[in-house]
Amino acid sequence: MKIIIFTENNRGGGMDTFIASLIKNWPNKDDFIVICNHNHPGLKYLNDILPKGVEVICHSLPLNWSFLGGFLKFLPKIIQRITRQLFRVLLAPYQYLRIKRILENSKANQLISVNGGYPGGETCRLATIAWYSLYKKKSIHNFHNYSVKYRALFAPYELLIDSKLDNACSDIVSVSNDCANSIKQRFVFRNSNKISFIYNSLYRNPIGNIKSFVKQKYKITHNSKIILMIGTFEPRKGHEYLINAMVEVFKAHKHLNLFLIGSGTEEETSYLKSLLISAKWGYRVHFTGFVADISEYMSIADVVVIPSQEYESFGLTAIEAMSYGIPIVSTNIGGLPETIGESGYCGFHSEIEDMSEFSQNIIRLIQDDTLAKKMGKNGLTRVNELFNPDRMAKEYQALIQKND
Repeated sequence: MKIIIFTENNRGGGMDTFIASLIKNWPNKDDFIVICNHNHPGLKYLNDILPKGVEVICHSLPLNWSFLGGFLKFLPKIIQRITRQLFRVLLAPYQYLRIKRILENSKANQLISVNGGYPGGETCRLATIAWYSLYKKKSIHNFHNYSVKYRALFAPYELLIDSKLDNACSDIVSVSNDCANSIKQRFVFRNSNKISFIYNSLYRNPIGNIKSFVKQKYKITHNSKIILMIGTFEPRKGHEYLINAMVEVFKAHKHLNLFLIGSGTEEETSYLKSLLISAKWGYRVHFTGFVADISEYMSIADVVVIPSQEYESFGLTAIEAMSYGIPIVSTNIGGLPETIGESGYCGFHSEIEDMSEFSQNIIRLIQDDTLAKKMGKNGLTRVNELFNPDRMAKEYQALIQKND
């Protein structure tokens, strides 16, 4: 069987890891084709982690978020948003016809569309609809972040596309129960019985007994505690929240270093660095940029923090931390409590409004090694039980077999 995974992405990271993990752990010896936009920032990373022999097709379709981007960036942000939503509608007929031709030329048997949020990447929705139009065969539509409500101005278009997509799908699958339910706020899916969730998993098993040179590289003393945050510099990820919370943490514990692993736009990066200029402990915060293999950092980490502010559908970083036996401190946004479990078991999660509790949870784990080790051990048990990659791949395979 030949299976297409169709995706559209404007940031590298979790969706790329998901695609690679799904293919790597697929139970059968099926062939895969990954189709995505040529300007996907994570394309090199995706190519590097995909199993050998997987064909990647990059298209150059105009996308609503990048079309005329050089011109739009000079306009007020509200005008940019409205114009990009208008492009979503205006570009759709051309995108649909081109996608239909790409799918037809692929000679594949099945389709999984892997989307960000919902409606997310328009080409993902159109691929699902085009596939059904070509073969009268239903497919799986997968989305990894929260659905948004209809925008009044474009509601007629959205209702039309939602209706066609619902008709074209056998299953609409998200990554957590909380995220899956978010799509029910859209009228077409309110009473749908096609909506479900399958928890994500790790791409690779943690590396044991690794020799890390991180402390030497950053000239950090051997006894310094290490806190990690991993994620793109989108405001929703909570980097600013974390930096503010760390004021209390650095007061309580001076032998401490914070690593911010990830990347963002030049504007996002400059803003975060500006927040540290007046902080006496600012030199203990390290910006690493994007790191493909985080094992050297995980192997020396004492705590992993996830200060997400909104739209955290699952929390892949959480299961990465648990797989290394590292306790977690997070907010309780979205699907994070589902992933981490009860607060106090694998780590702590607290109300987003209570920054002081967030800070105190970090301090508690830093100062109590016995508690930190116990939570780390619990996390390892949890990740092995719930977030096994073979389990994830088998559940997707069972869905796709219904359409064969």
